[in-house]
Amino acid sequence: MTSDVTERRLRRRAAQQLFDELSDDYFNQPRVNRARMFGSEGLRLDTKFLAFIGREGQMIIKLPSAQAKALVSAGEGSAVRAGRTTTREWVGVPAAPRRPGVEPWRNLIADAYDYAAVLMPLSTTEQ
Repeated sequence: MTSDVTERRLRRRAAQQLFDELSDDYFNQPRVNRARMFGSEGLRLDTKFLAFIGREGQMIIKLPSAQAKALVSAGEGSAVRAGRTTTREWVGVPAAPRRPGVEPWRNLIADAYDYAAVLMPLSTTEQ
């Protein structure tokens, strides 16, 4: 019998492994790097985080507010709180029960990267 804490750690570890595999596709992109956020290795564009694994093993990801709201409304994600405030662009997305999150997470990471690229375009000297 495992404790709730052990199960949560195992879930988070498995989610981090999947996230790391999916994130590897982005390290050939300019300005993409990895850094720690809330105890997880997250994916960043320059200094802005795109996504990381949350405490419960869900992927916390930054998306356009309409897309984040749609995921929450459809029951495919949960709202993320920063203190007492619910964020508009960050959403928590659990891994899919069958094949843990591969396609949904892959697609959402791509959406987050595209969104970050719009928010942080290359300067004319970088292009």
